[in-house]
Amino acid sequence: MSYNYGSLFGRIFLYMLKDPCISVERMARELNVSRRTIQGVIRARAGKSYSALRQEILVAKTRQLFAEDPSLAIKEVSFAVGFVSARSFARAIRRASGQTPEDLRSCVALPRKRP
Repeated sequence: MSYNYGSLFGRIFLYMLKDPCISVERMARELNVSRRTIQGVIRARAGKSYSALRQEILVAKTRQLFAEDPSLAIKEVSFAVGFVSARSFARAIRRASGQTPEDLRSCVALPRKRP
């Protein structure tokens, strides 16, 4: 079956924005396409893997939440982006950004000036 990659990528991206924790299997069921199709569309349009794009979106959404309200608790942010555990959220953020959620909040709340 032939797909319009641009349109399908847009739908995939919207799903990921809404729920950065969505698995490729669940997304495939909801979009009624194979997981290989999803992975191929992402690779063709974004030039990266599903997990790399998901991590990028997770960090961006976390930064956005911290920028909007730096006083949010880590647990609140973890629930807002779809995690059920603050600990698993912290591991995912550290793996994706190399920073703890607290460090990420500090960078967003107090942007560093460049020399």
